[in-house]
Amino acid sequence: MSSRGPYTPGPKLRPRVGQPQVPPIHDGGDRRSTGRLQMVGAQKIAAFCTQCRSRCGCVAVVEHGRLRGIEPLPDHPTGQALCPKGRAAPELVYHPDRVTRPLRRTQPKGAADPGWTPIGWDEALAEIAARLSDIRAAHGAEQVAFSVTTPSGSHISDSISWIERFIRAYGSPNTIYGTEICNWHKDYASRFTYGHDIGTPDFANTGCIVLWGNNPAATWLARQVEIQKGLKRGARLVVIDPRPTALAKRATQWLRVRPGTDQAVALGLANLLISSGRFDRAFAATWTNASLLVRADTGRFLRESDLRADGRTEILFSHTGDGGDLLPFDPARGSWDSGSTTPVLRWQGTVQTLSGPVLCHTALELFARAAAEFPPERVAEVSGIEPADLAKAADIIAGAPSVSYYAWNGVGQSVTATQTDRAISILYALTGSYGRKGGNVPGGAASFVDISGQDLLPTTQRDKALGLAERPLGPGLQGWVTARDVYKAVLAKAPYPVRMLMSFGTNLLVSQPDTETARKALSALEFHVHADFFVNATARYADIILPAATSWEREGLRTGFDGSLEGLRHVQLRPPVIAPVGEARSDTDIVMGLAARLGLGDRMFDLDADRGHDTALARTGLTVERLRRSPEGIVVEGAVPVDAQAIAQDGHPRGYPTATRKIEIYSERLLLAGYRPIPDLDAGDLVPAEPGYPLRLGSAKSVAYCHSQHRNIASLRRLVPDPIVEIAPADAAARSIAQGDWVRIRTPTGDAVARAALVPGLASGAVFGQHGWWVDGADGTPYDRTHPLAANLNGAIGTERADPVSGSIPLRCSWCEIEKMAH
Repeated sequence: MSSRGPYTPGPKLRPRVGQPQVPPIHDGGDRRSTGRLQMVGAQKIAAFCTQCRSRCGCVAVVEHGRLRGIEPLPDHPTGQALCPKGRAAPELVYHPDRVTRPLRRTQPKGAADPGWTPIGWDEALAEIAARLSDIRAAHGAEQVAFSVTTPSGSHISDSISWIERFIRAYGSPNTIYGTEICNWHKDYASRFTYGHDIGTPDFANTGCIVLWGNNPAATWLARQVEIQKGLKRGARLVVIDPRPTALAKRATQWLRVRPGTDQAVALGLANLLISSGRFDRAFAATWTNASLLVRADTGRFLRESDLRADGRTEILFSHTGDGGDLLPFDPARGSWDSGSTTPVLRWQGTVQTLSGPVLCHTALELFARAAAEFPPERVAEVSGIEPADLAKAADIIAGAPSVSYYAWNGVGQSVTATQTDRAISILYALTGSYGRKGGNVPGGAASFVDISGQDLLPTTQRDKALGLAERPLGPGLQGWVTARDVYKAVLAKAPYPVRMLMSFGTNLLVSQPDTETARKALSALEFHVHADFFVNATARYADIILPAATSWEREGLRTGFDGSLEGLRHVQLRPPVIAPVGEARSDTDIVMGLAARLGLGDRMFDLDADRGHDTALARTGLTVERLRRSPEGIVVEGAVPVDAQAIAQDGHPRGYPTATRKIEIYSERLLLAGYRPIPDLDAGDLVPAEPGYPLRLGSAKSVAYCHSQHRNIASLRRLVPDPIVEIAPADAAARSIAQGDWVRIRTPTGDAVARAALVPGLASGAVFGQHGWWVDGADGTPYDRTHPLAANLNGAIGTERADPVSGSIPLRCSWCEIEKMAH
C-alpha cells in the first residue's frame, strides 16, 4: 500500500459545483505534449463532442496546451450548433473535484470516509488483473460482471468497442449496459418486425414527421436540425408525448398521451388506417407477411408439410380469397408461385390438412382484429387522447406522400416496451414508407468491420448470461444484462454468484431503479473497480477508482454520425486536443493494460489500437493515418442504404432479414419463444393503478444534463439549479402546490424530493421528474440530511414488473402522489 497521505477529491458526498481551474497562460509559450500533437500558442482543432447523442462536429480552441472553448464546425454534418454541455467542456476537464490519480479504499464500505489513498497505475492494474485472473480460474469468468455507461451520451463513445472486446476476450457474458431502458427496442426489438433497426429517418425530405416519446430539442441537436429542414420544406408534424415540448406545440397534431399507454395509441391509429383502407396495400401485399396464413390451432404458419406427407416445412401459404386457392410462398426466394394472381390480405377460412380441417387467418386479419379492439373511444379511455385528435393524426399519416418517424425512451421504458415497439413498427409498415426516400432508411453508412469481439465469446459462455433463460430473445443474447439480475446474483448467488464488478463510468445508484438493493449488492461485492472522472455515488462503493481521460484528452474514431443520411457517411478520427490532466488514461488504455497482464494481447490486436481501427476501416479503403491527415473527417463515397426490394444475384428480391424475408406483421419467432406473435393488448398488460397513488410518474431530460452527468458543472447548474417535477396546474392546485415549492414524490417503493414546475398543457394526471440527481444543492447544502440521495427519482421506482422480452422497467409510467413539503 502506498505510504502517501489520503486523497480527498472534494466533499465526501457532494462534489462541488465549481468553476474550472484553468491554469494561467504563460507568455513564455507553455508547451505540452498531447500524444502526437505539440501545441504552442493558440490553435483551433477540428473535433467532435461526445457529451450527448448528437456528437456534434466542433472546433476545440486550445491555447498553450489548455482547452479554452468549443465552437461549432458548420461544414460538419452535425456541426451547425452546440448545446450548453459541449460548451462547458473546459469546466469538465479542469473541474477541481476531478479524479486525476488511481485511488485505493482504505476504510470499510459504508464508512463515512472511504479513506481514498493514491496508488500508482502499475499497482492498480496489477491488482485488478490478479483479481480477474483468480476469479476466472477458480469460479469462471461469468462471476465477474462489468458495467458500461452509455456510448450515446458520454465520453465512453470513443472506447466502447475496445471495452466490449476486452470483456468478451476475458469471457464474461455479463455487462450491465442499460440497453433495456435505452436503445434496445428501437435497435433490436424492431428487428422482430423489419429485420433491421428502425433506420435513419429522412426527416429533411419527408412529407410527415412522427415523433413518438422523443424530444430531440433537449437530447439530440443534430437531429433537431434535420427536423427543422423537413418542416421548412412543408412536412407535417405529429407528436405523441404527454409533455408540451417545443415541437409538440408546433405540431400539426399533438397527441397528449398518458404515460405508458402508447401501445393502445399505435393500435388505435392502425385500426383507423386498416378499417378505412387507407394504407399501402401494394406494399403490404408484396413486402410484408400480411397475407400468410396462420393456423388457429397452433399459431404456426400453414406449411406444405401440413397438407401432404411429402410436403416441405419451409413452404408457406397465402390465399386468393373466398372460392379461390392456396398460393405457395417460398421464403428462400421471397416470392409466391402465383403467376399474376395476387394473394388477399384479409381472409379467414378452413383448410383441409393431413390432420383434418383447420381454421386459418391471414397475418393481417389477426393484427386487424387486435387493432379493432381499440376504436377511438377505447383509445381515449386508455390514453386520454380525444377521438377527434386521434382521427386527425391518422388522416395526416394516411395522406402523406411519405412518413418518417422516431421513437426512443418515451416508449422504451415500460412493461410493454417490446410489444409497443412492435405495434408502432407495424403501423409504420402500413404506410409503405420503410426503406423509401422520405421514410426511415435502414443502412446508409459505409461498411465497417465490427471489432467489439462478438466472435470472441464462446457460445457456452454466452448462454450463461444472467436473465437469458427468462428472456431468451432479450439483450442477454448480446451479453447485456440488467442491473437487478446482477444484484440478485450478488446477494442471492442465483443462478450463480457474481463476485466482482468492474465499472466504466456508470452510476447505478441513480441511473437504475431500486437503489436500496443496489446499495446492498455493491456493499457485498468481493471486489469493485470503477473508472470515471469523479467519485460519484456508485464509485464510493469501489475498492479501486481509476482516473479516466475525457474525450478531449484521447483519440476517438467515429465511423458515421447518426442523425442524417449524410452524417452516416462521415468518418472522423478526433485527435487528443490536450494532454491528459494528471495521470488520467483513456478507457482504451485501461483495458489494453489489463489485457497485457492477463495474456489477452493476441485478442486485442496485439495491443495496437491503430491496427484495430484499420481493421474496422478496411472495407472503406480508409486508414488511421489518412484520417489523421484529415482531422475534420472524410466522407465515404458509395455508401448506400439497404434496398430490400432490389433483385439479388439469384434473380429474386433481396427481401428483409427475417424468417419470411418480409416485414413481419406476424412473428413466429416470438411465438416459438413463448411471446405474443401479434402485439395485442389487454388491461393486464398495463401497470395497474395503486390505491393512494393517483398520478402517473415519468421522467424527462433537460438540455443541461445527460443522464447523471454534469450537475457539478457550474454553468450548467445555473441553467437548472435543482431537480424539478413538472405537474399540471390543476393537479398542483388540488394539492395546494405553487410554482417552485419543494415537494415530495411518493411511490409504493420510495420517495424523492424536487421543486414543483407548473406546466400548462401537461397531460392531466401526469407528472414528470428528472432522473440522475446525486449531488447536493448548488450551495453544498444537502436536499435532505437524513437521505443522502434524496433527489434520486429512480430510487422511488420499483422492479416488481418488467417487460417480459427485454426486461425494461416502467421508469416512464409508474404511479405516485405528490405532496408539498413543510420545509
